[in-house]
Amino acid sequence: MKAPLPCLAIAVLALAGCDGGGTSEPAAPRPTEKRAEPAAADHGTVTDLGQLTVAGKSFALKRLGDLKPGVEGAIEVHPVRMPADEMARLNLYLWVEDEDRTQVSAPAKGTREGDALHFHVTPSKESKPPARVVLRLRMDGTDERAGLPLDGHGHEHVEGPHAGVPAAFSGGGRTGFLELKLHDDKGDLELWLTEDERFSRPFDLPLDSTIEVEFVDVKGRKTTLRPRNETRNEDEEGKPNVRDGKTNYFIYPSADGEDASWLQGKSFQSIVVVRFSRDGADYVSEEFVLKPHVH
Repeated sequence: MKAPLPCLAIAVLALAGCDGGGTSEPAAPRPTEKRAEPAAADHGTVTDLGQLTVAGKSFALKRLGDLKPGVEGAIEVHPVRMPADEMARLNLYLWVEDEDRTQVSAPAKGTREGDALHFHVTPSKESKPPARVVLRLRMDGTDERAGLPLDGHGHEHVEGPHAGVPAAFSGGGRTGFLELKLHDDKGDLELWLTEDERFSRPFDLPLDSTIEVEFVDVKGRKTTLRPRNETRNEDEEGKPNVRDGKTNYFIYPSADGEDASWLQGKSFQSIVVVRFSRDGADYVSEEFVLKPHVH
């Protein structure tokens, strides 16, 4: 004889609620599923800024998202053809500047993320929009920096170690490099001559030497640069530049009555050519565009 259907259903439910010991426990609650949060390093679209070289070491920079006044942003720095252990030893700092090259964020020191360094920067709320990023390397007596535009253009005007304009020169079967710096506030000029592109070996001339600079776009006007003095010939930072009666540093104005007011102003620019002589040989630079260092 078959059991009535209600009794059978009750028996099945009773078995389902029993364990081997005959006791029953409530079923464990299922964990609540959480939606994945975006990673803290996910600042937005990645923009390649290009490569720069600091102290002979090359790096590729990437901007993560946009950089705006008052908003934290991020930049990644990737070593180029550099072993990981060498990258780990580098002492690197990074900040951003506006179009006038005024620093608008505090310097940041990067944190390792894979084979790259990750930098967080926050432009000041009161600043102009950031326009370029600067990477600074300090290590073993080296203190150099270089920059790139933030728009992804990939390169910018190269500066010398004194924030002047570098150029190559040649003559007498030799080549070398110069750096010419124009100060926008006073219109004065500073010039350094070196044997190498890293400006580490001075190309010295006798202390009575002069340097001629021709301003092509100012009706070919010419100026004469001389040493500041024959004792120390210090630059504007106070660094002496006299070695064995010779020097590689020259300035304008350098004589009484010379007026540099025509060189003043942030908007000044001209194609220039530099000429000088040493040991009976004449040297001439390539043509290059001189723009002022803005204070």
